[in-house]
Formats: sequence, structure tokens, C-alpha cells
Amino acid sequence: MSNKVGILYRDFYDVPRMFIVHYEGRVILFDCKFDEVADEYSETYKVYFLPDLGDEVLKGTWDNLSDSATDFLGEVPVKDVTFDSSLRREIDVGILNSLTHRTPKG
Repeated sequence: MSNKVGILYRDFYDVPRMFIVHYEGRVILFDCKFDEVADEYSETYKVYFLPDLGDEVLKGTWDNLSDSATDFLGEVPVKDVTFDSSLRREIDVGILNSLTHRTPKG
């Protein structure tokens, strides 16, 4: 069983700064915005569930893709996402499991 899952990405600087993962029947967006004031990328990804996206949406701009989110999963440090050796094809599913399989608090 593979512990990696493929990604589709846009905006690459050291690592993908925005990417989508199809995992367990869900579409998950990792978004690491550029901070104009600090003149650098954030140290965290904001992570969202997205609805199923058509090819036309994926071919267009992703600038406001997070506006389509159905749920906000939280933030994860960029350094906690493990990419394949190319940094462009896959990520380790561990971070996805930690985000999507949280035990409800209470």
C-alpha cells in the first residue's frame, strides 16, 4: 500500500505553494500565500476541502480557489509536508491523515 498520493500544483518556490490532492474521495487544497508586506511566503499552508472541480476550473486561475471551499481544515507548517524527491509529484499521506481523521474534541 502506497503512503504517497499525487498532487496537482501551481506556484512553485522551493516547494509547491498551492496544490490539490484527491484523497479518500475528497478534494483537498493546500494554499500557502505570498505575503507582500513581509516579501516572503507564509510558513504554513491553509488547508481546505473543495467541492469536485471540473477540468475548466483547474485550467483557469487558482487565485481565488479557496473561496470555493466547503470546509476549512486548519493550518499546517510547510516543513511538515513531505514531498517526493522532485518536490512536484506526490506528498506523504501522513499529513492528510492527521487533518482528515481528527478525533472530535469534547
